[in-house]
Amino acid sequence: MRSWQYDEFRHCGVDYSQVEQAEAYDEQHQQFRDYGKEFRGMLEFLDLRDPTDKTVIDLGCGTGATALLAAAMFKTVYAVDVSHAMLERARAKADRNTRNITFVKAGFLTYDHGGEAADLVITKAAFHHLPDFWKQIALLRMNGMMKTGGQLYIHDVVFQFDPRHYAGKIDAWIARFAAVAGGKFTAEVETHIRDEYSTFGWILEKMIANAGFIVEKVTSDDGFVTEYACRKVADVGLGETA
Repeated sequence: MRSWQYDEFRHCGVDYSQVEQAEAYDEQHQQFRDYGKEFRGMLEFLDLRDPTDKTVIDLGCGTGATALLAAAMFKTVYAVDVSHAMLERARAKADRNTRNITFVKAGFLTYDHGGEAADLVITKAAFHHLPDFWKQIALLRMNGMMKTGGQLYIHDVVFQFDPRHYAGKIDAWIARFAAVAGGKFTAEVETHIRDEYSTFGWILEKMIANAGFIVEKVTSDDGFVTEYACRKVADVGLGETA
């Protein structure tokens, strides 16, 4: 790795390299998330009805909630994360008979995909760990992992509100989390806003287009948590691999 390259293994915000954070992750998130419902909603959002012959890469897989559900339906799953602790948690949850999932310690900027070109690349609640410059590089790298016509699914905090009203919007969003998940998780949301790298939709959508994708569908119920269904329409190679 070049000395100037962003170190994605150095966690910004909440440090998910810590075993205690990995162990607490599912318990905390299941207070306000239903992993199965989210997975079914993603397939519906993507209009993906028969994934049995498809390859999927889950970048930033965390404790494996999405990757393990995908393994029951997709031909091949690559579960990628920079945190050893999170990957170990995911491995521990995997059924010993599940042989179509490969766990890889790497990230958006360091994962080298050596398998069949992916039909689908997923990133859920992970892309905000990269500053915008490196988000663009990551999207270009994702393009190189995928088949032309393949799909990219992004689910993350992406700001859709008028930035002139940022303070009130953020305070209201944090208050909604406090009501659902309690004070401890509220502190993590505040850390996200202060120390991590969520961006505006109009910035991210330009980067998606620059990386050879079109946005087919986008939705956000609260102006923060946003889903993107994108499709690769062109091969856009990096002039030089990192």
